[in-house]
Amino acid sequence: MIKQYVETFINFKEEIFIAFYETLDMIFTAMIISLIIGLFLGFILFITRSDGIYRNNKIYFIVSSLINITRSIPFILFIIVMIPFNRLILGTGFGVHASKIPLSLIGISIFARFTEQDLLDVNKNIYETSYALGANTIQYFIHFLLREARSGLILSFTSTIISLLSYSTVMGIIGGGGLGYLAISEGYYNFNYKLMWIIIILMILLVQIIQAGGNLIAKISDKR
Repeated sequence: MIKQYVETFINFKEEIFIAFYETLDMIFTAMIISLIIGLFLGFILFITRSDGIYRNNKIYFIVSSLINITRSIPFILFIIVMIPFNRLILGTGFGVHASKIPLSLIGISIFARFTEQDLLDVNKNIYETSYALGANTIQYFIHFLLREARSGLILSFTSTIISLLSYSTVMGIIGGGGLGYLAISEGYYNFNYKLMWIIIILMILLVQIIQAGGNLIAKISDKR
């Protein structure tokens, strides 16, 4: 049994390595964009909500609605809807690079909502403490709020990366490739279930590594 799986891996090792690279390529780009823009939008949601420092119902409603709309559309349909936008930005609606745009947008919406919740979980007395110590608003955000929330933010970002990995498995619909597409096209459709299970095991190991790394970094950075 194990020998058959080893033989299958050897026969498809080149395809697996290419698909693995495509997955990492898509995930890495979407991960960086999600971190930067998602964190920014999460802050916007936090400070403009009804009890925020800079209360602004209009801005909160617009940003929150855009995030909710992005998350509410089934991802396969979202990929299809984004094809004209991909073509406008990149000149093509298909391929690995085109896959990064819908992945990044869904990653931004997920991490922005996570960020808002993590910031809300910070003890409300932190603001009064920073004010009593003479900190201005920027210092409050950087030295107090972010410091208290960083462990939760790291765990949330870890969950976002894992979600992006899951979403990347359906990017084959626009020629994005990746491990998920290889498992479906060469594994499931061609009745090569051994290859399919090899890729599933690789995906499980990848998720375990990402989660373990995130947990470790969050534990080290938790100085509350």
